[in-house]
Amino acid sequence: MGVSGNTGPAPFNPALKASVTFETKDANKLAGETLGVDAYGWLHRGAIACALELAQGKPTRKYVDFAMHRVRMLRHFGVTPYLVFDGDFLPSKAMTEGSRAKRRDDSKKLGMELLKAGKNSQAFAEFQKSIDVTPEMARNLIDELKKIHVEYVVAPYEADSQLVYLERQGIIGGILSEDSDLLVFGCKRLLTKLDQYGNCIEINRRDFAACREVSLTGWTDAEFRRMAILSGCDYLAGVSNMGLKTAYRMVRQHKTPERLVRMMQFEAKHRCQ
Repeated sequence: MGVSGNTGPAPFNPALKASVTFETKDANKLAGETLGVDAYGWLHRGAIACALELAQGKPTRKYVDFAMHRVRMLRHFGVTPYLVFDGDFLPSKAMTEGSRAKRRDDSKKLGMELLKAGKNSQAFAEFQKSIDVTPEMARNLIDELKKIHVEYVVAPYEADSQLVYLERQGIIGGILSEDSDLLVFGCKRLLTKLDQYGNCIEINRRDFAACREVSLTGWTDAEFRRMAILSGCDYLAGVSNMGLKTAYRMVRQHKTPERLVRMMQFEAKHRCQ
């Protein structure tokens, strides 16, 4: 979804860090479980190590090796990985995708200029910003998954909603991803910050009610989504001066989207007078 202000494993920002319990786990305690994996997230992480080769169009499979190492690690600990790949772009995110593509292109051009100037470390930093996980890269990983019979699926659009669907259907018992936006889609159990040794952090949705700074007790998934969308997301331009705390207060007070819009229109009208 691309929620504005999202900062790492805690949902959204420090205002809601108390909403979750961070429980450090290691993969061997997850033995016997099937976990959904954001495949493009792994590909992107793996591509960082070969950003220079990718920018120069040189052949490399380091990104595949990175992802397959993680697949084998999970299997070693008795965890069954189920990889979910992004599909097509969402038409509703065309503007966001266009601006991201431009930033990647600008970073690549700057990286090339820095490389020619002999500023290799600065060039590499720009090349990392220019990484774009392509369908070809996904296909290379899928080919390797097939060889060792790892389950995977290509989502119709983004992987996030497909992963949450698989969790709701009981096909997977949790989701491995660096993207805490999954909590907005309704993910119940997010495993994030997985390292090379199998350590990770678990964020469980059932702990949201324990939040001390803001009360989420009794909140539905729909209300949680409304708060996130109101505070800013990839699907539309954000409302000016609308941070997460303000969005929380307005959703709590007005509940429905219709009442929220009417109140914002009312407040905007009176500010202009």
